[in-house]
Amino acid sequence: MKKISIVTVTYNCVDVVEETLRSVSEQDYGNLEYVVIDGASKDGTIETINKFRDKIDTLVSEPDHGIFDAMNKSLQYVHGNYVLFMNAGDKFVNNHVVSDIFNSYTGDADLIYGDMYVQNDMGYLLRCGSDIYSQTHSIRDLVFKSQGFSHQSLFTKVDMLRKVKFDTRFKLGADYHTTWRIYQEGNHKILNVHRPICIFDNRNGGASHNRESAKKVLKERLEMFNYQLTWKDKIKVKLSLYFAEVKLWAFDTFPNLTRKYRNVKRNYIKEIK
Repeated sequence: MKKISIVTVTYNCVDVVEETLRSVSEQDYGNLEYVVIDGASKDGTIETINKFRDKIDTLVSEPDHGIFDAMNKSLQYVHGNYVLFMNAGDKFVNNHVVSDIFNSYTGDADLIYGDMYVQNDMGYLLRCGSDIYSQTHSIRDLVFKSQGFSHQSLFTKVDMLRKVKFDTRFKLGADYHTTWRIYQEGNHKILNVHRPICIFDNRNGGASHNRESAKKVLKERLEMFNYQLTWKDKIKVKLSLYFAEVKLWAFDTFPNLTRKYRNVKRNYIKEIK
């Protein structure tokens, strides 16, 4: 039975951290390790974490330089074959998902991923994982598309992650850059388990999923994949940003119509069974 490490990085997240701690603590897998890296929270987060102290193998609370620096730091303390990073506010889809994947798994894929539910004010939306790496793709695809899964639904081989680590220059997309490097430098084995793994908390908007960060995300990707925009790319970017602004203005101005649009276009559910 493979040892699985779960890492939660926290900082001043007292309102949402408990559901994450409970979700990890209730996993029924028999060889699970839990590591919590806190950035010296001052809002009561540590007091909440201490309620689950008997379920946590390692707790570190000290200043860091952001989420990816803290994720790198956690690699000093994990002892598993694979590690998954479950952010504060996010949670597993049920208490047996780790067992369902690893009770009988004997493979050696560097990356193991699945689907996720996105939780927001509309309910839960299922997003199925489908990685870009094992498909035919160009460097341009890497810039303008995505890896196809979230790090909350990804188990990464610890030995490879220690070798590559997260590049903290990329404040929004270091996880994407890291999985790409692991796939390039590792055994080229990536496994889609075709089942939901996590619930991503988007009730307040994700760090890399808002209008202010769109240009920063593009700038990071151009650097991490060493890509120069063509004139056609530049036109596409300007048009995309323009239409995104119009769409967001319309959604902000007409919230009732927005809800109707989202209900029609996306298959939200109110409860995960």
